[in-house]
Amino acid sequence: MSDTTHRTDAHAVVEAWASAYNDQDFDRFGALYADGVSYTCGAFGLAFTGRDAFVAHVKEYAGAVPDRKMTVRRVITDGDVIAVEFAFAGTSSGAHPALPPKGEPVRTAFCTVLELHDGKIACQSDYVGGQ
Repeated sequence: MSDTTHRTDAHAVVEAWASAYNDQDFDRFGALYADGVSYTCGAFGLAFTGRDAFVAHVKEYAGAVPDRKMTVRRVITDGDVIAVEFAFAGTSSGAHPALPPKGEPVRTAFCTVLELHDGKIACQSDYVGGQ
């Protein structure tokens, strides 16, 4: 596979991933992940194994920031590893104690590293940036 083809595939994965997340289409979002996906976000002490557990977490967070949107800023690829830099913005529902009070904005920058296996996301690690 050429570097150009691989970059195109990576960008297609990221586009599908961001679109499903922003549309809150949890079935489409979950279909991008391997059954045994491993997820970590060290900044918040989160770790999940398995697609169902991870998608349940994403659904829970959707209730905490129901109008959330991610905007992809940059995609970097290296083989089957994809790094995605994105901005996250939305409004707190007040449902999560670690977030601002109800009605207040939630904004941050993330870097997500996705590792693919057989075309599915097998591992996701999130790194949270500043406000």
